[in-house]
Amino acid sequence: MPRKRRIRAEDFREWRLASDPAPSPDGSCFVFALQRTNAAENRYESNLYRVPARGGPARRLTHGVHKDTQPAWSPDGQWIAFVSNREKETPQLWLLPADGGEARRLTNLAGGGVRDVRWAPDGKRVLFAHRPQPKEDPEARKKRATFKHITRLRYRLDGDGYFPAERWHLWTARVPGGTVKQLTFGDFDDGHAAWSPDGRRIAFSSNRLPDADWHPTNSDLFVIPSAGGRPRQLTSHRGQASHPAWSRDGKRLFYLGSYAGDGEWNKKPIHVFSIPAAGGKEVNLTPKLDYWPVNGVLSDSLGGTFGAVLLPFGESGAERLLIMLNERGGCRLHSLPQAGGALRPEFAEDANVAAVAVARDGRSAAAVIARIEDCGDVYRLALDGSGGARRLTHFNRAVFGRLELSAPEETWFPNGRTRVHGWILRPPGYRPGRRYPMLLQVHGGPMAQYGYTFFHEMHVLAAQGYVVVYTNPRGSDGYGTRFRCGIDGRWGTDDFSDVMAVARAMARKPYVDSKRMGILGGSYGGFMTTWVLGHSTLFKAGVTMRQAGNRYSFFGTSDIGSSWHHDFGGYPWEKPLKFLRRSPNFYAGRIQAPLLIVHSEQDYRCPLSQAEELYVSLKAQHKTVELVQFEGESHGLSRGGKPQNRLERLRRIVDWFERYL
Repeated sequence: MPRKRRIRAEDFREWRLASDPAPSPDGSCFVFALQRTNAAENRYESNLYRVPARGGPARRLTHGVHKDTQPAWSPDGQWIAFVSNREKETPQLWLLPADGGEARRLTNLAGGGVRDVRWAPDGKRVLFAHRPQPKEDPEARKKRATFKHITRLRYRLDGDGYFPAERWHLWTARVPGGTVKQLTFGDFDDGHAAWSPDGRRIAFSSNRLPDADWHPTNSDLFVIPSAGGRPRQLTSHRGQASHPAWSRDGKRLFYLGSYAGDGEWNKKPIHVFSIPAAGGKEVNLTPKLDYWPVNGVLSDSLGGTFGAVLLPFGESGAERLLIMLNERGGCRLHSLPQAGGALRPEFAEDANVAAVAVARDGRSAAAVIARIEDCGDVYRLALDGSGGARRLTHFNRAVFGRLELSAPEETWFPNGRTRVHGWILRPPGYRPGRRYPMLLQVHGGPMAQYGYTFFHEMHVLAAQGYVVVYTNPRGSDGYGTRFRCGIDGRWGTDDFSDVMAVARAMARKPYVDSKRMGILGGSYGGFMTTWVLGHSTLFKAGVTMRQAGNRYSFFGTSDIGSSWHHDFGGYPWEKPLKFLRRSPNFYAGRIQAPLLIVHSEQDYRCPLSQAEELYVSLKAQHKTVELVQFEGESHGLSRGGKPQNRLERLRRIVDWFERYL
């Protein structure tokens, strides 16, 4: 057997990552997308694969150097619709014979995106969301004035860019002809659509308030005839209503929602609701649920974060609803009766369910699941309360099989009456009696969580000889509403106390060199890294990434900043000191530790100015600081940036701590 080696930064380029699982109508096989890295071209590519539900080799269905995603089976099982950027730069809808063969293009739309693919029950139409975005000839662009005329309060989105004039609306495409028809119109975005069982109606979610940009977390349910027509609004309360699903008889709709008013989205739990499809009063089916039914498990090796599902299944008279739950380091699956009642675990292992889809017979589901020692594979789940899960693929077994990896040690750190959940990763080849430098990782959000999924960055740092600890302090999701929202408007208080309690506990470990401790994190984790270094001298070096460092300027420059004034009880010009006191950039005079600042130039969530302010403030004091800006990257660089930029980012982090710890 070949000798195992320590993991390297570049190893992520060998992974193959599954997503978008879809069971065939008879449940006999699953189709899914599989992503790979094209290192030579510095990009990602994906194709469709098919695997028997009972187990067996996965068969590749599509080929080529492009992205094939979002597969969906026709009701008769003869066709697979999917989204691909083959032949055109912009994604289009394609059809593939289910047994394999040549794919053919179904749509030829002018620019923009295509997503949320859904077949009509009769198989004659495909429903999808589309946002037109015509491309301009580069030569013509050179000859005209180039500018952006902005009139909206919310005019850009991180990872998406500046909004075009058009909006996301619902469209259908005829099969096999490909004739497209736009169903919804107006100056708002529509999505999360679902066909009624008889195919005559479509339910969808939309924020159609006249001043929607001032109420960004609001959404309501609408129903429209599938042939087109005037949408009928079902819900009208302030809060969220999304992910609609129809009852088998078409008489009721189920959805994920909350009664969160402006600024309350983090304070009010998301529940499962039921409402008559003809209109009427909604019913909360999970009034005692205190965990968010979304995936909030962070990882740099697997997608799915902040996805959500609401999937009906089961036999007539015993129908149930399948939901994700973000709880205590994991994303698990539970179900409840369609009339409401106690939750039943369907997959309760310590793992991260990144995606799931229910087979038509309601007895099983296809899922992509990651565990703490791998970055995800395709599983078949039994939906009978047994928790049975059969792993169908092992795409990265060879890659992981040759790596010497430490097993994360789960632990709880006490801090007064609070217990902080976390994991300790010792270096491979750890030797008792030796003291190692330590790195403390702080996650973003903060309403997310570290947990039971493989985190490449942690293992790369451990392989360099560091003890790596990562935890979920107050503000994290997964431990109830009170734990998650207790620091709203108070970043740097109880969360700082939790982070420091973990750091002091680690400093007392016999295998940790307390004089060589570093801290790092991104987004909110960048906020906390900068905050800690400005309020403590315990850490000897830090790396702050995509940080939110100036809460005052964040209000006017972040794509989500204009709605955060609720946390401070007023706008920046009304409560300037409240914003500034919670801004780590304004404690730059106290920072003594060498600090590396990493940021993306197209980060619209935490704009580049947040990093530049901090860098200049420290450099002006002749302090040890460096700023690395990645061109063409957004907020999600660490998990979705160009392969070479992700690799360079990891190398910079490793080099920084090697120099200063």
